[in-house]
Amino acid sequence: MKKAIWIAMAGLMLFAASCGKKADNMASSQAAQEEPSSEALTENSLSATVQKLEGDKLSVETGDGKVMSFDVKGASLDKNWELMPGDEVEIGYEGTEPQEGMTVKSVIVSVPYEFTTEDFNDEQNLYGEITAVTDSSISVKEIPDFREAALEGENTEGKKYGETVTFQRPSFEIDLTQGGLKVGSEISVYYLGDLNNNPVAFYTVTEDALDEEGADTLKIKGSIESVDGDVFTLKADDTHSFRFTTDGNDDLTKEVEANKGKTVEVSYSTSLKARVSLAEGIKVVE
Repeated sequence: MKKAIWIAMAGLMLFAASCGKKADNMASSQAAQEEPSSEALTENSLSATVQKLEGDKLSVETGDGKVMSFDVKGASLDKNWELMPGDEVEIGYEGTEPQEGMTVKSVIVSVPYEFTTEDFNDEQNLYGEITAVTDSSISVKEIPDFREAALEGENTEGKKYGETVTFQRPSFEIDLTQGGLKVGSEISVYYLGDLNNNPVAFYTVTEDALDEEGADTLKIKGSIESVDGDVFTLKADDTHSFRFTTDGNDDLTKEVEANKGKTVEVSYSTSLKARVSLAEGIKVVE
């Protein structure tokens, strides 16, 4: 009889222990389901405009005018565009809503600042009369455009010439002319640098060629040094290199890739002062 009682009691104890373990397992399982894992987080994106980047802290303004800051340490940044104020970007982050100060996954430039302002639409240009020319330099006495001054009521009578500027003529200079570069001829000079500190002429158009097709299209010469997706680097000489984007033009991208290492003329818009200029076409030259 006592033996039977002990057996019954042992059975009840085993049953209770088993129930306890099942309850613990169920609680653990439920907790695991309620706590999201990093694998369960989805990546979303936020459209914004860059305000500033200080170290690993990126400040942006969202479409609704809200200013937010994010930690970009370890984030994948756009390799073709070094972030600058005014860039429109897509910010990749994990979670349902972006949070102030959160660490983000990526920052990709969708519209560069240079493409949203007129500041980079034109190159520096001087129009004037050639006063001296050699293989390495060309001197031009400026003929200013006094139309704006005249419209403002300023007396422009007798005003014709400005200062004489001497430009360096690099190996990558392109000259569009019918009669050549001659003293006394009028010329439009597109240049790099400061007029007061050895400016470099990279594209010139003489008066007799101003009406030629493509005369107003900016061009520069060099060899295609590298190609990375839509972006390629043009090496003009040992001290001048420029980066261009084909901006998704597949045909132009293929043409660039096929002519890597060759000397070409690149026609472009968006000033060479930009981080990356917009290429419109290329032409292989000898």
